[in-house]
Amino acid sequence: MNDTDFFSSNNYIFLLSQNNPRVALSVDNASLAKNAFRLYNPFSTKAKFFKYTVEAAFTHFNVIAKRALICEKKRKSRFIEELEKKLNVSLVSSVYVATAKDKVVLQLQTPDAQLLGYLKFPLSDIGIEHLLNEKRAIDTLSKKSIVQRYRLFDDFEGRPFLLLEPLDGKIGRVEKEELTELLKKFHRSETYALIHHPRIMAMREEAGRRAPEYLSLLDTICRKSSMKYRLVYEHGDFAPWNIVKVGNELIPFDFEYFVEDGLEHFDLIKYYYQIGKLLKAKEGEALYAFVKESTGIVEFDELFALFLLKEIVRQMRENEDCEFERKLLERVAEG
Repeated sequence: MNDTDFFSSNNYIFLLSQNNPRVALSVDNASLAKNAFRLYNPFSTKAKFFKYTVEAAFTHFNVIAKRALICEKKRKSRFIEELEKKLNVSLVSSVYVATAKDKVVLQLQTPDAQLLGYLKFPLSDIGIEHLLNEKRAIDTLSKKSIVQRYRLFDDFEGRPFLLLEPLDGKIGRVEKEELTELLKKFHRSETYALIHHPRIMAMREEAGRRAPEYLSLLDTICRKSSMKYRLVYEHGDFAPWNIVKVGNELIPFDFEYFVEDGLEHFDLIKYYYQIGKLLKAKEGEALYAFVKESTGIVEFDELFALFLLKEIVRQMRENEDCEFERKLLERVAEG
């Protein structure tokens, strides 16, 4: 299957690129369009302005917008037909293609604009691995009332998919105090010195297979540490775009990189690292300083170096470019 196999029989506006779209939103009427635009949550000022302009056109002047802008009428796919039978409801789908093209995310609503949820369908072996890991995360965390349980886990043509309940809230950056309270929900009771921490021991094992040249550095970093760190449930991709504020509560989602035996502070570092690198375009010393100041971690140099090692090993596992992190790790290791 590819990203064209998930449409319902509706009119779509394609955002970002007509030839290689990342988002296809159903815009048959104003109510459907209003829901559909919730699938696209850009963070850059330019992209936000574009979204709000196009969204306003389809929610306030729908008939005119469909005539003035390029829309395409799609036929219902076999996957949507099968899903309608499973759920016993008519569906309107909007489609988001992940940047890595390892999965699609569908927003599902009824023809009368009742939002039913968000469905993840993998497009590659890595996508399947991520989805099954997210299922394990939700199975674990829902028992502790940290997240909601998924609505449906099933398969189509031998590939698993996951239907998640909708979250009606706002996605965006939050204050550090709120992040701290949210991360406390992931705390577990055990503490370890870094050299004996289950997360570091697992990292050392994988680094031995994929990046043995870093084993000596990993051990040196751990020996420098004099503190103990909690065992936590680690989100793995903790970032502003993976947290929604519902009322006064912050709810994390997208647990594809979840680690059950995680290390305290990795998620906090990831949050500000993503902001600094992707939103503020910081590099080198500027990125290091931004994350250090934002997190306020005592043994920051040690944990930041371990974080970069963790990112490098993950990128190697998924055949991603890790040169940026390698160069930054060299600077940190040199002091």
